[in-house]
Amino acid sequence: MPTKILNDVRLIQKCIIVRSDGKILALQRTPNDHSRGGNWDLPGGGYEEGEKIVDAIKREVMEEVGLTTHSLAPLFIDNHMHVKEGFFAGHNVFGICYVCKDWTGDVTLSPEHVKYLWVTPQEFIDFDFGADNGFFATAMQSYIDSQKP
Repeated sequence: MPTKILNDVRLIQKCIIVRSDGKILALQRTPNDHSRGGNWDLPGGGYEEGEKIVDAIKREVMEEVGLTTHSLAPLFIDNHMHVKEGFFAGHNVFGICYVCKDWTGDVTLSPEHVKYLWVTPQEFIDFDFGADNGFFATAMQSYIDSQKP
């Protein structure tokens, strides 16, 4: 049986940082950013060769917002094959969204973002995410659903 190989794969990870009052951290990307410039975002990013996946998301959160994550729980996994538009056009993209309620530090934005807000998860869903193939709204809805009794 032949081995199945998937070429042009990208792994993207994002993290819903939850404050003690239930609000989540929303980031606005710089207007000239190569990926969804000016749109809203969650902390996170790519995977560097040789990293463990969970170490990659912890690194990305620290780099982008200066927070140390103490525990992360995977919440939502999605994939889009042969993306047709945006920064990942032509790639097969796998996305993982985590939730982190146990973190320390003060928000310090990297040059990738120009603004941050603490918003309710429902408010976040209504933001403009650009060409994200529905990842952010679906991930946040999964988080909202997971909080129901």
